Amino acid sequence: MVERIPQTFIDDLIDRSDITEIIGKRIEIKKAGKEYKACCPFHNEKTPSFTISPEKGFYHCFGCGAHGTALAS
Repeated sequence: MVERIPQTFIDDLIDRSDITEIIGKRIEIKKAGKEYKACCPFHNEKTPSFTISPEKGFYHCFGCGAHGTALAS
């Protein structure tokens, strides 16, 4: 039987990951207060609705509902 990766290991990895650096390597992001904004890479848009929260360690698109962390969507 294959053992699962412990959730504590995954949580620690997410805590040590810089989500803005990871996403910023793929799309252009711009600082907006404590967060970052961008056009969503998951759907076609012209007005940025994709928000990255480095403090909380996740992203969310208010246009299509996509969300996730540096490791999972």
